[in-house]
Amino acid sequence: MEYFIYMTNDCNLHCEYCSVLLDCQKAQLPIKPSYSYQELTTFIAQVQKENADSDVNVYFFGGEPTMEYPSITQLVKQLKHNLPRDLSLNFILHTNGLLLDDIPKELLGELTLIMFSINYEKIPKYNLANSYFSTIINNAIITKKKSGVPMIARLTITEQTSLYTEILQVSSFFDLVYWQIENCDQFKNAAMFYENYTFEIERTFDYWIQYLKLGFMIKLVPFMAVLKFMFYPDRSDKEFSCGYSRGMIYVQTDGRCYACSDNVESGTHHMGNIETGIKLGRLSLEQFRCTNCRYRRLCMGRCGRMHMEFAKEHISEYCRMNQFMFDLFLNHQEELEQIMKQFPSYKNELENWLLEYTEFTP
Repeated sequence: MEYFIYMTNDCNLHCEYCSVLLDCQKAQLPIKPSYSYQELTTFIAQVQKENADSDVNVYFFGGEPTMEYPSITQLVKQLKHNLPRDLSLNFILHTNGLLLDDIPKELLGELTLIMFSINYEKIPKYNLANSYFSTIINNAIITKKKSGVPMIARLTITEQTSLYTEILQVSSFFDLVYWQIENCDQFKNAAMFYENYTFEIERTFDYWIQYLKLGFMIKLVPFMAVLKFMFYPDRSDKEFSCGYSRGMIYVQTDGRCYACSDNVESGTHHMGNIETGIKLGRLSLEQFRCTNCRYRRLCMGRCGRMHMEFAKEHISEYCRMNQFMFDLFLNHQEELEQIMKQFPSYKNELENWLLEYTEFTP
């Protein structure tokens, strides 16, 4: 199970597209957790037992969790000392990276993974020195030298960002790069977004496959995921690839639990609380429009929130953008098959455990 623990609802970087940062006063939410860490520990142990699951992945989430290093360190100690010993415990830091250079050595040594959320809109077009870009990249390099902890860059693609440019800027600094199309109620200009996104995804694919032919796989998660599900499928295509309703639990500062971090205010994804327990929805893709989709085995539904909240036409806009990406692979299937035969080591790369910490489909 995956537990996304809101260490704070405050943040030191306010991104226009952010669906997590809340107006706590309006939502009547405390800035920091109002429950005790012992209550959280008891809750996690109970959920693991009820679901016969031995894997516990704890994400330090927010807001910006690195603003609460002492609290994170305290929570790590609490969970390590009080959770049942037969559970496999992993700690993941989800951060914008601005304060990563101040991470305590003790805490850094406990981390399994760092998820690095990068706001492309904050990166200047020139004069990168002494900018937001230089700060986060330098912090990533410093942290990597200190511990070697794996890092995944997470990029949000909006109508104001460039997928191709952003990937070229950051891919060499991280173990994997994942991007996701912004989840929002509607696009300002869907037709233009589709035109720009598909142009850039094709340019990125051309760039990626040229290196693939030479024996080098650039670690772009959405491309790796499609390749994996084309040639080495290892899971059911009846569930959301993001884990919605079956394995993700977002624990807000008031102890209420949600199946998704987006649109917490509406309560749409509410699933219980740490005091009384939760109920997983266990939704199947066959309940949605995915039932007879020819791309289902490559996509696995994309995003649970999308299907639960968005209008049918808006869902189609996301589907069209991802279907364009899938068609790039399907149209090159024979060529890709030959490449996979030529470089059998690629199979091992597609089995990288880090891939499991992403949603696969943007």
